[in-house]
Amino acid sequence: MSWIEAVFSLGAALKELRREGWVRRGVAGPESVADHSYSLALLSMLVAAERGLDPFRAAAIAVIHDLAEVITGDLPPDEKSRGGDYVLVEKEAMRRIAESLPERACSLVQRLYEEYASQSSEEARLVKQLDKLEMAFQSIRYEREGRGSKGLAREFTKSALEEIIDPDLRGLL
Repeated sequence: MSWIEAVFSLGAALKELRREGWVRRGVAGPESVADHSYSLALLSMLVAAERGLDPFRAAAIAVIHDLAEVITGDLPPDEKSRGGDYVLVEKEAMRRIAESLPERACSLVQRLYEEYASQSSEEARLVKQLDKLEMAFQSIRYEREGRGSKGLAREFTKSALEEIIDPDLRGLL
C-alpha cells in the first residue's frame, strides 16, 4: 500500500469512528471524529481569518488535532485527564502515524501536532477553544433535534465554558 492510500485509510477510519461522548449519552446517529474535525477546521479557518491569524495554519491544526484517535480511539475529555499517561499514548500514536509518511509530510504532521499539544501559537490556542465551542454547539443541535436527552446542551455548554477563556467565544454560549 502506498503512503497516499495509507493516509486515505486514516481518514476513512476517522469517518467510521463515532464520537464517544455522544455514544455514551445515547445520541441517535452521532457524528464521527472526521465530522467533528471538518466542522472545527471550517470554524478555525474562518475565525482565524477574521482575527488576522493564519487561517490555513488554524485549519491544518484542526484537521490534525484528533488524528491520533485512529489508534487511541475517541476518549471523552474526563477520561483523558484521569489517565495521566494519555498524553504519552497520544504522542506515541502521532509519532507512529507521522513516521509512516514521507519526510515532508511527516515533518508537517509532527509540527502541527506539537503546536496544538503545546499550545505554542495563537492559532493553536484558538483551535483549542473552538474545539470546545464546536462541541457545545453540537450538543445544542442534538438536543434541539431530539437526538439527545434533555439537559445534554446544558451539560456540554457548562463543560465548554470551563475551557473557553476568549470573551467573544464565551459570549456565543
